[in-house]
Amino acid sequence: MNRNLYLAISTVLIVMTIIGFTFVSSVARQSVASADDAKNVITVNGEGVIKAKPDMAYINLGVETKGKTAKEAQDSNADTMGKVIQALKGMGITENDIRTTNYNIYPEQYFDDKTNQSKISGYHVTNMVEVTVRDVDKVGSVIDATGNAGANIMYGVSFTISDNSAYYQQALQLAAKDARSKAEGIAKGLGVNLGTPLRIVEQSNSGGTVYNINQSQAMKAGGTPITSGELEIKAQITVDYSF
Repeated sequence: MNRNLYLAISTVLIVMTIIGFTFVSSVARQSVASADDAKNVITVNGEGVIKAKPDMAYINLGVETKGKTAKEAQDSNADTMGKVIQALKGMGITENDIRTTNYNIYPEQYFDDKTNQSKISGYHVTNMVEVTVRDVDKVGSVIDATGNAGANIMYGVSFTISDNSAYYQQALQLAAKDARSKAEGIAKGLGVNLGTPLRIVEQSNSGGTVYNINQSQAMKAGGTPITSGELEIKAQITVDYSF
């Protein structure tokens, strides 16, 4: 082999060996450093809760009618639902706050022993709407007014806050303080100094409650007592602290 070629190949091999050794050493040092960092971490969860009064409610109600024919059941339903919608408008509910959520037509069947066949005896029609009430003090009155107008299905009432962002920010601050307090307690128990946060993860937020009102409650003459109470706005975070 040519002497110059031999020297060139030898030089390349030596350089590659040095580079490989340097790379492996660097990775090893990083792995050790990462392992050391992982050991010096306190992980805690923090939760903050703010209570606030709701300012809006949703009511799910509807009308169910029966008839010998589908048209008869439809016409009866349309007439009654028209009265329900007029009652809602009379309570100050706008059309934009009345949304149809379900409309069904289905037959009522029975089994004829003489012919061994199923036969249709009539039809059912249901029309459901979701009503947005922007004054929670009117919820009971709205239920009574629609019941008197002919609404005979009531699925439930839910209360909410139209804009809970300010409350959620307060809940986040409480969650951060809660996490810090827990981490300080752990660090004190271990006899170490608590460092700065290495990682903060926002977990979730929530707010809202549902009150189910059955038909007998909704239709009673004495008025339907509905109380909105307070809603809880929660914030949860996970924090990694160094020590």
